[in-house]
Amino acid sequence: MFEENPPSRYLTRLAHPEDSQETNTAVSHVLRDQENTGHVPADNSESFASSSDLPANPTSPQNHLASLKMLMSRQKAEYESKIASLEQRNRELQSAIKDMHSKLGQQRKWYSLVEMKMRNAERAKEDAERRNEMLQKEMEEFFETFGEINGWK
Repeated sequence: MFEENPPSRYLTRLAHPEDSQETNTAVSHVLRDQENTGHVPADNSESFASSSDLPANPTSPQNHLASLKMLMSRQKAEYESKIASLEQRNRELQSAIKDMHSKLGQQRKWYSLVEMKMRNAERAKEDAERRNEMLQKEMEEFFETFGEINGWK
């Protein structure tokens, strides 16, 4: 019967004094460690028992259940806080990525424009060199022809 119903097996285990003492000790250690490290989130659940609602018998199953519920409530609040923090950080990082993509697009446009200007400058330089060569040849031809005309006189 206990094998088919696991929750009842756990409740039965709590009835053993040495197990309940271990659970009680574990819960108190976790709670003390959380309080010492400052990682105790506020309990925002009103459905769980508070420490004043606990039975006077510290080894009772109801006490253990209430302690575990309080622990779960604190852990839930802590995890929800961490999740909210991570979600906020995720939004910030997504915004930063969006900005970086925008800047990357602007830099690519600027780089393309600079490349185009450099190609145009290179073509203009080549054209100027060709014109200079043509002018040099025309001047040489002119001086050769002028020199021949002067020589006839």
